Amino acid sequence: MTIRSWTWARQEIAGLNAEVDYHRIAHLSFSTRYGTPIFLHALFSVAFVHNVGMPAMAKILYRDGRGPIIRDTRRRNFDSLTFFGELYRHGEGPQTQAIAQHLVRVHSNFPIDNAMSLYTLSTLCCLPQRFSQRYLGRYGIAAKESQAQFLFWKKIGGLMQIQGIPDTAEALLAWMIDFERREMRPSAECTAITQALAHEWASYWLPRPLQALGRSVFYSLIDADLRKRLQLPQPNGLVRAFTGLLVNLFFHAKRLLPDPAERHFADYFRHGARQGLVAEPVNAPERVR
Repeated sequence: MTIRSWTWARQEIAGLNAEVDYHRIAHLSFSTRYGTPIFLHALFSVAFVHNVGMPAMAKILYRDGRGPIIRDTRRRNFDSLTFFGELYRHGEGPQTQAIAQHLVRVHSNFPIDNAMSLYTLSTLCCLPQRFSQRYLGRYGIAAKESQAQFLFWKKIGGLMQIQGIPDTAEALLAWMIDFERREMRPSAECTAITQALAHEWASYWLPRPLQALGRSVFYSLIDADLRKRLQLPQPNGLVRAFTGLLVNLFFHAKRLLPDPAERHFADYFRHGARQGLVAEPVNAPERVR
C-alpha cells in the first residue's frame, strides 16, 4: 500500500498545467480537497437560488407547486448533486458527452434561452471563487484551481451547446454580475424554492432544535446584494458573523489538515437519492433570525 504525503493533492495540482490538465485539477480541488458533503450541499443549493432569481427559470422549476424541487426537494437536490459529481468524475469522456446530449434534449422541452443557460453555467464556473473571495480574499481557492474550474465548465458548456461563453473567467464573472443587475427580480416562485432549499439543507444536517439557525445560516450564504434584490429574508448581523466564522474555519481547516483520500462526491449523494430521502413539507414562509 502506497502512503501518500499529507498534502498529496496540493502537490499534484502544483505540478499540473491548468490550461491542459483542467479536468484533473478541478476534480482534485473540488471533489477531493473541498468535497465535504455539507459544504457542497450548501454551495450547490445557493447556486440553485441564483438560478431561480431569474423569474422565467423560477416558473419553469416551480410549475405551480408541482415541480420536483418543491414536491420532493431532497431527491431533486441529491439527483442534481449526483449529476454534477459524475461530470467531475468523467471529465470530457463518452459518459459526459452522453449526459450532455440527454440534457440538451430535455431542456429543449422548456423555454430556456441561451442567456439563461449561460447564466447557469456561470454559477458553476464563478460562484466557488466568488464565495471564497467574499469570505477569505486571497486566502481562498487558489488562482490555478479557479482557472481549471472555469476551463472545465467552459468545456462542459460547449458540449451543452451554450453559445457566447466568454474566453476568460474574469469576463464571464463580469457578464454574470451585469446579468444579475439586469435580470434578477423577486418572485413568489423564487421565494418558495429558496425556502424549500433552506429547509432541506438544514433538516438534513442539523437536529431539529438547530434547524431554524441552520436556515438562517443558509440565507446568510446567499450574496447580500442578490438576497436584497430578490427580497429574501435578511438574517441578523450575529447570524451573518457566525456564518462567516464557519466558512473561515472550513477553508482554513483545508489549509491545515491533510488532503483526504481521492473521492467522488457523486457517490455520497447517489446513496442519499437511492434512500428516497424526502425533506419535511415546506410550510408558509417563516421569520429568519
